Amino acid sequence: MRHSDVLVVGAGMAGLMAAVTAAKSGASVSVLSEGAGVISIGSGAVDFLGYVNGKKITDNPFNHLSELGEMHPYNIIGAENIKNAFASLVEISNANGYEIKMNEEGLNHTAISIAGTTKPTYICSESNNASRILKAKKILFAGVEYLKDSQPALAVKQAKQYKIFADAEINSALLKSPFGKTHRVLNCLDLARYVDKEEGFNWLKSELSKAAAGYDAVIIPPICGTINYTKHFKELQNLGFILVEAVSIPPGVGGYRLRHALINEAKKLNVKFIENCNVQRAVIENGKCKSVIALHNNIAGALETEYTADNFIIATGGIIGNGIASTPDKVYETIFNITIDSPVSVEERSDKNVFGSHLFARFGVKVNSKLQALDSKGSPLYDNVFFAGNTIAGYDFPTEKSGYGVACSTGYTAALSALASK
Repeated sequence: MRHSDVLVVGAGMAGLMAAVTAAKSGASVSVLSEGAGVISIGSGAVDFLGYVNGKKITDNPFNHLSELGEMHPYNIIGAENIKNAFASLVEISNANGYEIKMNEEGLNHTAISIAGTTKPTYICSESNNASRILKAKKILFAGVEYLKDSQPALAVKQAKQYKIFADAEINSALLKSPFGKTHRVLNCLDLARYVDKEEGFNWLKSELSKAAAGYDAVIIPPICGTINYTKHFKELQNLGFILVEAVSIPPGVGGYRLRHALINEAKKLNVKFIENCNVQRAVIENGKCKSVIALHNNIAGALETEYTADNFIIATGGIIGNGIASTPDKVYETIFNITIDSPVSVEERSDKNVFGSHLFARFGVKVNSKLQALDSKGSPLYDNVFFAGNTIAGYDFPTEKSGYGVACSTGYTAALSALASK
């Protein structure tokens, strides 16, 4: 049996922010995780709020929180906690080698995807900030041979549909692969790891110098390195054009960089990580969680292990992360078996429009301002259990573009609540 002041279940954005925030106070913190979390393969760009009711936000997103409804996680925790969480994330990431920032005017940045689409995001690296190229007159989309996730010619066709690029000449090119035709499909993380090495960086610098002559701006996949990203990106900025890394489908590299920064900070604070750990259930005594019971997936025939703590933070994700289970009979949270309100008919849980707002995306645990789970009468179920991230009900992050923003701010707030309950 292992005991911690604070035990976090889940190692995505919400779990890592909770762990670091709690550990900064001097609390002993342990993190149980089944895997590395979605953050490890994501874009690394932190979306706060891009759309409300299908309408794109063009001013400060904080001006629109009241339009989300009182049960949205942002309105449950309040604007002050959101601002403090974002400032903390930027400070942590920058201190650990991955430089990210918010727009100084309080607006969303514009990011551009590997497919040529654009999206609003609130916190990102300078390389992902495509707002810097909106006035460029000649833009190059550059992919890499045999990198099938990147099809620059198709990205050009998509980008030309946006009014913001109406006055720009946009072309495509392929950089020569440093590996030739490989035995397997390359992905962005393969190339980013290669660029961490001196020979890889020299390859990228040489290829960009040849391909980008005469262009104001160049958009490439996220391949400027993983560990050495900041140093490499700054040097490539001296080539005479504005360089932008597109946000990519998994593995997105930016998320790998951001997770690395958060893990580094956590280790400095002596956070203990127990990985390949599947939490099965909780042990409840007198309205409090005494412990959680876990299996270790990498040990054949492993016995159950009990982990005790004074306070617990649950950041296990939604349906995709297995924090919420959806069956034909019911929807429920998987550790405490909390029933989630849902229609009896499975068909009513989704929208006929695949790009619409789906009810299942909003499934989660109802919480109060401390992020404690509530029963049907609105009273806390457990005094020392706090929820964070996509395990919480009340928001649809794909249509709002609010995923990492909710995860970051609720992880931060859950840690404050746990510390205050000691």
